Amino acid sequence: MKQLRFTPRPLVLALASLFSMQAPFALAEQQTDAEEDIERIQVSGIRGSITESQFLKQHATSVIDVVVADDIGKFPDENLAEALQRIPGITITRNSGEGQNISVRGLSGNYNTTTLNGRKLASEFAGRDFNFDTIASELVNVLSVYKSPEARLIDGGIGAVIDIETRRPLALDGRTMAASVKGIHESRSGDIHPHASFILGDKTADNRLGALFSLVYSRKTLRADTYRASGFPDEDEALLNVDINNDGVIDDDERFPSKIPMYMYFANAQDVRTRIGSSLALQWQPSDRLDLNLDGLYSRYTTDGSFYEIGFVNYDEPWTPSTPIFIEPGFDELGRVNKIRQTGPETMVELLNRTTPRRSDTWQLGSNARYYLNDEWTLEADAAYSEARNKNNGDNRFIVARGFVDAIDIDYSTGNMLPDVAIEPGLTADQQYGAHYSLSSGTGVKDTVTDLKLISQYQPFGSLLTRLDAGLSYLRQSKQQSGYRSRNPSQFSRGGFFLAQDGYEFDDSTVFQRGAFELFAIPSSVFRPANFDNFLKGENSITPNPWPSFDYDDLVDYYRTINADAANAGIVASVVPQDSYKVTEAVTSAYLQADFESELAEMPYVLNLGVRASRTSVDATGFGYDFGLIELNPDTGQPINNDWQDEVVDVGYSGSYTNILPSMNFRMQLNDELQLRASAAEVLSRPSLGYLRPWAAPNFTSREQGLPVLSRGNASVPPERARQADLVLGWFFAEASALNLGIFYKDILSFISSEGKPGVVEGIEYFIYEPVSGDYGASVRGYELAWQQSFADFLPAPFDGLGFLLNYTYVDSNYDDPALKAASLPFQGMSKNSYNAVLYYEQYGLQARLAYNWRSKYLLNPDAWGGPAWHAAYGQLDASLSYDINDKVTVFAEASNMTNNRAWHYIDRDDQVAYLERFGTQLSLGIRAYF
Repeated sequence: MKQLRFTPRPLVLALASLFSMQAPFALAEQQTDAEEDIERIQVSGIRGSITESQFLKQHATSVIDVVVADDIGKFPDENLAEALQRIPGITITRNSGEGQNISVRGLSGNYNTTTLNGRKLASEFAGRDFNFDTIASELVNVLSVYKSPEARLIDGGIGAVIDIETRRPLALDGRTMAASVKGIHESRSGDIHPHASFILGDKTADNRLGALFSLVYSRKTLRADTYRASGFPDEDEALLNVDINNDGVIDDDERFPSKIPMYMYFANAQDVRTRIGSSLALQWQPSDRLDLNLDGLYSRYTTDGSFYEIGFVNYDEPWTPSTPIFIEPGFDELGRVNKIRQTGPETMVELLNRTTPRRSDTWQLGSNARYYLNDEWTLEADAAYSEARNKNNGDNRFIVARGFVDAIDIDYSTGNMLPDVAIEPGLTADQQYGAHYSLSSGTGVKDTVTDLKLISQYQPFGSLLTRLDAGLSYLRQSKQQSGYRSRNPSQFSRGGFFLAQDGYEFDDSTVFQRGAFELFAIPSSVFRPANFDNFLKGENSITPNPWPSFDYDDLVDYYRTINADAANAGIVASVVPQDSYKVTEAVTSAYLQADFESELAEMPYVLNLGVRASRTSVDATGFGYDFGLIELNPDTGQPINNDWQDEVVDVGYSGSYTNILPSMNFRMQLNDELQLRASAAEVLSRPSLGYLRPWAAPNFTSREQGLPVLSRGNASVPPERARQADLVLGWFFAEASALNLGIFYKDILSFISSEGKPGVVEGIEYFIYEPVSGDYGASVRGYELAWQQSFADFLPAPFDGLGFLLNYTYVDSNYDDPALKAASLPFQGMSKNSYNAVLYYEQYGLQARLAYNWRSKYLLNPDAWGGPAWHAAYGQLDASLSYDINDKVTVFAEASNMTNNRAWHYIDRDDQVAYLERFGTQLSLGIRAYF
């Protein structure tokens, strides 16, 4: 059994200290002379984890939810995002089936803040969101989600603050060594890959000095089979050409609404993911009054992100020299085309390779010193530095080659979710393909965070005021983005058309013609045979036979044989100034927070009142045009020179704002089991980095009020602010058993939006669009119901090891903007309904857990082609099973997505499928040992 120790102060005071974000080592031992009075909480196994989570939630000052590791190095889910989704109000997004980002009560992205041991953690994400798949779960002890703030919590989260907490050495029983190894099998790829962890901790006999080290390695291949589509024209946008009279000409009455989308792509994704993580914690208590800590965490996460696609263009592209003409149509009851055939020399199929690799490094180093002046006063100093990088220098690929077949049949009349697609003949690596589009792109990210704190804590005895916290903090975060992109991805398209247009000389001996198409023939040596089978297994529709792929480096080498200068200048990625910038925020904060304890009608209560004041300075640096060089023709209003566009210059903008955020948390013990909790606060979320970027782009063709349009960022745009309230009734009727009902409300006062007005820049008047705090906000409201039940005291053996956890969340939003309100659309990414169900059994060394997670549909894009884009409801069943061979050795098995569910999107109507993904089941077998 693992033991957590607390000081023998009154329990409420001790736990108030525990949840101070500015006291990041909350689980460290605090030695006293009365060692025998220290309360001990045993933590081990599923029920132990649930018991401790309930204990921490019950005695916390604010509204929180907690996930605790079952044992050292043993988190309830392999992925942190997937562990968080078990919490009421949290939903996640997945990357090839693996959890990655979270939403809290429907708010994601900019609206949540993530910390590690109470310190802001750098993120390799290009925006403010955090990718929870970067950190191995074995490194984590507790995940805490603060849904209501306290003044001492870091600001910046209208949704929530999520704290990732690692272990402290002096909280161990003594020398601890744990190791685990497992093999992970993915059902679609068929590969088996390793996952291993090692943890070593020890402390001196006098419990003064301790060290804890952990190391984790994992590698696995995730395969996902996908279908994606866009463009579903309706009666007002009839775009599908169907030659009804078979005369080879499309008449005005031969363009129809279509269930068959304008673009269709089938893809096989094979993503090899490797994670290396480690942590080190040192703790020294040279005396009863001084506690010193040093800790660090490092994580490297790499993914291939390879997609092998085949695509069908059913749309009259202005850049395509041939218009697809279809024959032999079928129509559904709504008059939409649902069956077509294409034949002839211009029957074209696209072969695509997409690659979106991630190579990220995340680390943090922190130190903390806590000094107990006496029994009432504590001083604390904390310093941390964190850095995260996503190393991408234009490594993303989007390569398109064009092949030709005799016929394409698309049939959406079968009643399946996906259309039947058959091509004659199937594509192979040996047939002729023409060069079309070769894009290299990517965004490199470097994020650095310096987090400094000075804290004072006063805990008087025998008074109404039981605790007074005051603190100063300085947080400096710099996020640098470097954008890369090919200058002309179509450089070698159309058989040299763009090469000639750009003045390049080239050899056209390999150009071939197919109907109206003229294309460079790509050598067969560039192509690779198909490396997958059983495509989209689980769907009933007919899909093309596995298709080949091609090697990017070989393709570029071929382009260089045509014209090396054109390939290097047009295809190889180079820095894009407008996508390269650095935003630095320096936030200086001070807070004061007081806890009052007393009784009302013989019911004990704790009242927590606080205020946090912060000053935020923003500096945005990057590149921009030299507007002083622009000269306008007085008659036309157009520039008479182009030298202002030839190169960009360094630019920089700055801004600042001040915020004062009050907060209140109230907890009343109605009786021994029943608890009422209420909170109210003002909160904020800082602007997305895109709003702060320094780039400014003039447009002399589009005009507003007769003026050229200038779009630019605004480093002074204030954050989005909200007022929020929570009311929670909790019934803690037994160990590991509780029933909680909570309602919440958030009033977002205004959103940041782009608004325009006339202004003068370098002597020229423009209509300037820039981000501002808009006139309209929104409200978010909902409720959460959570019930956890252990049958240890109700059922006889062996059934007394049973238990379950159930939670349900309802959340809704309402825009203030009349136009958005009229559309009746919710926030993007917000599911109205979500629930979790976990059934567990723990007895006789056996642990079993069956977990189901479900969320209702949610909005992806309100302005997609054909109507709003929705992600359909999704549920997933996971399971784990372990058996303790003895006190030291455990064997275990885990499974995720046991029912092999599909994830899918649709446009406006659920029969207009825009995306469907099958990512298979993951199974693992392993052994864990303690020494």
